[in-house]
Amino acid sequence: MNRTALLLGILVAGSPLVSSAQDPFSIEATFTEQAPRLDGHLDDAFWATIDPVDNFVQRWPEEGADPTERSWVKIAYDRDNLYFAFQFFDKNPELIRAKNMERGGRNDRDDHAYIGIDTFLDGRNAYLFEMNALGTQDDALIADEHMTLDSYSWDAVFESETVIDEKGWSMEVRIPFRQLRFPDGDELTFGLFMRRTVNRKNEIQNWPLVPLTYGSGYSDDLKTVSRYGRLTGIKGIRRGRNIEVKPYVITGAQSVRPDLSIEDTEGDLSYDAGFDVKYSITSNLALDLTVNTDFAQVEADNTQLNLTRFSLFFPEKREFFLERSGIFEHGDSRRTQTFFSRRIGVTESILLGGRLTGQVGRFNVGLINIESGPDTGTITDKLGRAFGPASANNAVARIQTNYGKRGSVGAILTNHDRGDQWNRAIGFDVQQRFGSASSADVWYTKVTDADPGNEDWAGSVAVNLRNDVYGASLSYTSVGENYRPALGFVRRRDMRQTAVTGTYSPFFSNGPFRQATFHTMGLHYAGQDGNLQSWLSLLSMTLTSQARMSLNLSVTREFDRLTGSFRIRPDAEIVADDYYFTKISSRVSTDPGKKLSGGASLSAGGFYGGNRTDWSLSGGWRQSKHMTLGASLRSSIVRLPVENGDFNAVTASVDVLASVSRKLFSKALIQYDNFSRNVSANIRIDWIHTPGSDLFLVFNTSYHLADDGEILFDPRADLLMNSRIGVAKLTYLVLL
Repeated sequence: MNRTALLLGILVAGSPLVSSAQDPFSIEATFTEQAPRLDGHLDDAFWATIDPVDNFVQRWPEEGADPTERSWVKIAYDRDNLYFAFQFFDKNPELIRAKNMERGGRNDRDDHAYIGIDTFLDGRNAYLFEMNALGTQDDALIADEHMTLDSYSWDAVFESETVIDEKGWSMEVRIPFRQLRFPDGDELTFGLFMRRTVNRKNEIQNWPLVPLTYGSGYSDDLKTVSRYGRLTGIKGIRRGRNIEVKPYVITGAQSVRPDLSIEDTEGDLSYDAGFDVKYSITSNLALDLTVNTDFAQVEADNTQLNLTRFSLFFPEKREFFLERSGIFEHGDSRRTQTFFSRRIGVTESILLGGRLTGQVGRFNVGLINIESGPDTGTITDKLGRAFGPASANNAVARIQTNYGKRGSVGAILTNHDRGDQWNRAIGFDVQQRFGSASSADVWYTKVTDADPGNEDWAGSVAVNLRNDVYGASLSYTSVGENYRPALGFVRRRDMRQTAVTGTYSPFFSNGPFRQATFHTMGLHYAGQDGNLQSWLSLLSMTLTSQARMSLNLSVTREFDRLTGSFRIRPDAEIVADDYYFTKISSRVSTDPGKKLSGGASLSAGGFYGGNRTDWSLSGGWRQSKHMTLGASLRSSIVRLPVENGDFNAVTASVDVLASVSRKLFSKALIQYDNFSRNVSANIRIDWIHTPGSDLFLVFNTSYHLADDGEILFDPRADLLMNSRIGVAKLTYLVLL
């Protein structure tokens, strides 16, 4: 590409003041009365009438350079759908990586492409569609130019088909307009972003280019919606009521070892039913209703062993809560969250509930109201308990609005109410982004409770400065001693934390490494009384090769003042004292997209008057598109000068992905830890019988190793069955 054109594209991309006639990163969609045949072959006569757009540019490894493998796209629409036709040329098509057939799986290990669509042209929020070279799909929601792994749990109903041939790979995509929310108007202009990854070369192509000054992370270009190009000319599309009804029926049986249950769990099959409804009240406001919600198909949590005195965080995996979850984010993620959806319906049933999300004028809104109660009886029994003394009301209200070009302000309210017990939290937050990837953030939450002993407040002020090479941050967070939001997550109370970080990430044009990252961090914790609790300082260096191999080395110096003892395990107590310890760590990992991949880590140092050595090994084998195997082993060797202070903590897991096709695949996760001495297996088979509809077969088993000796794992030991559960769940999506 001509460098002058590239610079012009960078300057004008994302600017709504530039007309499409002048903007090289603006595409006018072509209307068609005859929908193209979706098979991945671009031989429809209609496609030949559209000029291809081929001004993709490299973002990585050579920012702004012409791609080593050419790409083009054509875009069309009819009254109901948006169509994309991609041709991704490859001079060595036999080297194209294409093995994942699990919807929502690891497409990042394959050659893949993204489509980002900002329907409101607000430069903040977008829909993201991902497809690999087999056509395997994933999708995500970008909220206020922010993404996490949870963003990918949105499940859109769209179609994609691909063909790998001697030219490379081609793809056709159909996105129904009913899957999108967009403003009123006869003619629409969307923000548009497209990305192609040539996996074996670690080459990322953009349309339009999002400069590395906005961050060099995997999703930094995807989420920078303010730099999207333009998709114009969409008019006269059909606007229906867009009602989706998804009923389910479920049957299953379980057995539990008698000494672990007070109930007789041996019996006949049990049955249940429920349904979800999605109704688009307006083109940009959606209402979700759920009755007798069931999450039998949700994957099992990974085993974690807690060797600290603070709470562990287990991420949300349930689709109902994850779709559009970004709007409900408030506080410090995974540390001090005002709302954490796993507080709802994990230990009891969700009887019925509703959720309203979308935009009303200038405001982003999110409302959740759920009744939860005991998980016993038929659907009639459960619904009969709703709003009664045994049920609990869980409600969240979130509102947010934008100011200026990159600022936002919002508020959140949560309520948990059961009988005469209640807990409420109200919070406020402000964010201002500036420069390329810099921001200033402030949030505050106050909790009130029926018990005054659970009332307190928390808040934070943070400034983050960042570009592609340099980064620095400064934050101050205060969490009250009695801060207990019933629908939130708090890892550490009674603290005033000051955090300072600095990062330097130079790029290299020659040599074995593409980038080095030098990082330093300092943390200081004091109690609400001002007395020192702990501090930590860290220095680390990470080297990343062009072939996606990484090596990390770090040194940590830490101080912890225990004002009271705590039990690191039931029979080992660490006494109150001042503790200093130093730890040295290293970690290495290889390219996860290769047929064989792996990683290893090792750290050693002091630990509460003794020492601790941690090591881990992990590996993966991508045998074919039909089979992927993974395994990990983690060990902590702890030696403490207290009674029963010498022990090893071990976790092991094996995961298997087996795929017959993109519509039929299964996953198995087998885990073991030597604290519980339990071996558990979660097996999930998913058949997508029609788009948006599934048949799930789920099997969960748990066994206990009877040998209580010092052997960490003895395959000869007797296995005692803890529990066995088998579930079949059928869903069917009805579009009205």
